[in-house]
Amino acid sequence: MEHAELSTEQVLRRDIPWETYMSTKLISGTTLQLLRRYDHRSETHRAQLLDEDGPAYVRMFVHVLRDIFKEETVEYVLALIDEMLTANPKRARLFHDKTLADEDTYEPFLS
Repeated sequence: MEHAELSTEQVLRRDIPWETYMSTKLISGTTLQLLRRYDHRSETHRAQLLDEDGPAYVRMFVHVLRDIFKEETVEYVLALIDEMLTANPKRARLFHDKTLADEDTYEPFLS
């Protein structure tokens, strides 16, 4: 099956080796903790996490997209972001949160 034919649901069924990325220092321990809390959870649970600390999750997504180039992982993170914004388009504001002023939150999407 071609990658272009994969649905968001199929992409989100993947198991991404987050621990391997941490052991090779591609992600931090904090990023791993956030991913473990968020990854493969119910939409309700994810919504609660985003309501409590949305900017931290946006920062985590941006860091993963900036630092990891494996196609399956990039597709997975983009699907998570798509799901997050589809569920509540107002979450786009999280990318403009003042706590992210030192981050270029759009850079990974433009390269």
